[in-house]
Amino acid sequence: MKIFGKALGKAIKFPPFIDNFVDKLLPKRKNDNEELVTIPSTNISDGDVAFDLSVALPGLDKKDIHIEVVDDYLTISGTIDESKEERNTNWVRKEFIHNAFYRAFALPKNADPEKVDARMKNGLLKLKIGKKESVGTSKHISVK
Repeated sequence: MKIFGKALGKAIKFPPFIDNFVDKLLPKRKNDNEELVTIPSTNISDGDVAFDLSVALPGLDKKDIHIEVVDDYLTISGTIDESKEERNTNWVRKEFIHNAFYRAFALPKNADPEKVDARMKNGLLKLKIGKKESVGTSKHISVK
């Protein structure tokens, strides 16, 4: 099968005005197999009494974010919908943007899912996950 006179699987060269238009809309990809996916950057630290997570979510507000703990997994997801309109004397351009993300983290055994605190400020989500009180039990076993 051919498209634009080229066999499928072969590189298709578009006129420069199309390349210039698409380059402004889409980020550069290293190769054709690379998908365009947004995964927020996350820093995780293990403190004495809690685990701290910082998630970079620029452009999002706390109302756009959903956090839950299910079956020892902490999930963070969010969506943002925008519309933008530009008007000129001869034309109107409208863009609708929908972005979504989803991250899941397996909680360590000593994390307490009842002690999760989340705060959002300036596009940075900070989570503090408390640790369970260690109730270390020991038992002496005598040899018979």
